[in-house]
Amino acid sequence: MNQERIKKLESISRELVSHYILEELDDSELTFWIITVTSVKISSDLSYLDIFVSSLLNWEILPKTLAKHNREIQWRFNRALNIRKLPKIRFRYDERWAIWQEVCEVIKSI
Repeated sequence: MNQERIKKLESISRELVSHYILEELDDSELTFWIITVTSVKISSDLSYLDIFVSSLLNWEILPKTLAKHNREIQWRFNRALNIRKLPKIRFRYDERWAIWQEVCEVIKSI
């Protein structure tokens, strides 16, 4: 698939998933404080949509919690897009965020 089209699809996917997390997950603010969709990556054959997320609290359980809502997120995603092959959504924790948090803690301790 055309790289420009994949980038556009990634951008739309990020907006759709971010909106769902913000609007529909009521308990997320109390459990995770702030949830951020840091990046979105679609495989070149449109099989998978990897959504990288981070949070300030309970980051280790965030992908599992979002995976519990995956059926609803996938359904809304599929309804919003009009393409032949719809990628399967997978949630991943963004490791870069964890490294950044560690660096901030070291700087604070100095």
